Amino acid sequence: MINMLAVFCLAMLMLSACDLHSTKPDANKNSVQNSNDILNLLDPDITTEEGAYNKAEIALNEGKSDDALFYFAKALQFNSKNIKVLEHIAAIHNNKKQTESAVKIYQTILEIDNNNLSANEGLGLYFLGNGQIDKAKNHFDIVVKNSSDRWKSYNGLGVIADLSRHSPEAIAQYQLALAIQPSNPMLLNNLGYSYYLSGDEAKARHLFNKVLSYNNLHERAIHNLALIEIKNGNFTNAVTLFNRIMPVADTFNNIGYICMMIGRYDIAEQYLLRAIDESPVYFPKAQENIKTLIMLKLGSS
Repeated sequence: MINMLAVFCLAMLMLSACDLHSTKPDANKNSVQNSNDILNLLDPDITTEEGAYNKAEIALNEGKSDDALFYFAKALQFNSKNIKVLEHIAAIHNNKKQTESAVKIYQTILEIDNNNLSANEGLGLYFLGNGQIDKAKNHFDIVVKNSSDRWKSYNGLGVIADLSRHSPEAIAQYQLALAIQPSNPMLLNNLGYSYYLSGDEAKARHLFNKVLSYNNLHERAIHNLALIEIKNGNFTNAVTLFNRIMPVADTFNNIGYICMMIGRYDIAEQYLLRAIDESPVYFPKAQENIKTLIMLKLGSS
């Protein structure tokens, strides 16, 4: 197992060797040389790019991601523009939830190949998660222009369309994603929500139930299906759905809150009071919602 010094060396290397447009070329060259010297000390037997890559793949197959990072860094010694290696490094950082590090690698990849699918999709997902919709869309558009099998990019474009209240466009994008991943619960739920937003509750209900046929504890599908039940006055069905994934007090509070948001103040009060009765001491959320409900009722009178 490679020790922690190897990981430190990787960080040094990525800060230097991947800086393809440094404004201080001499300093950058020295930094790369220092990093390479330390990497060579740790495993002097690796003398080729292919040898380093093969060792990295073996480490990945064994679940040793730190070792894999080390050997991918060794591979970059021989070729700092090896896109396949950089993609692997970004994927490992993503798996480790080291998002900022992955983003830096994606940006490095795009400096080599502006149309790279993995980097554009990775940055699209990053920007979408941070609410930078225009940037996300630009990256997803590049991906789908150059490939028809990247479901995450189609899904991302669907989410962006939903956020803009363009339900027909969102539906089209989710359907393209589902052509690649037909049993993906997240995609089925997203498509169902787009149909819900477009006013087609029958198709939405069908899709949410289809999600639950794969996973009867899928939280988003349960919330969405319960929302339809509440809007149609089927409160008992909503209680049954929410009780799959939360305590009774939370169920009553959720139903009360949703009723409050859609203007059913009479029903909202009933369920919020039931939530407080169920858990009077440990359920302050319902009490806060009751206060909000009172203000709303006063404002509507």
